[in-house]
Amino acid sequence: MKQVRLPALFSISIRIVICAVFIAGAQLSLAADTGHLVIKRSPTLGSFVSVTVRIDGKLAGQLTRGRTFETNLTPGSHKLTASAGQGRTPWHGTLNVRAGETYTYTASLSASELVLTPATASR
Repeated sequence: MKQVRLPALFSISIRIVICAVFIAGAQLSLAADTGHLVIKRSPTLGSFVSVTVRIDGKLAGQLTRGRTFETNLTPGSHKLTASAGQGRTPWHGTLNVRAGETYTYTASLSASELVLTPATASR
């Protein structure tokens, strides 16, 4: 019986594709087990206003001009804090996350405080 040898490049390509499929499957599984938090900037939020987001007391990221903050959260209760610099009162809230759900907020300023308003399109 004659053995067929595949070129090395083809063999490596097949291995990469197989690994990519396994990684993509693991990420889909992880996403299905978490909730998704999205915070967008209001068009009226100043261009130079940066919003710092903390989840359960830990720095989670920044919401800057032209960007949207997104992260996955484990199911359960999470304390959210969003602040927009000195002289502005930070926003505090509790989010009860369910797996597979998306929670969308819009960050805006009201007088001297930052406000996160739930979007009606959250699911």
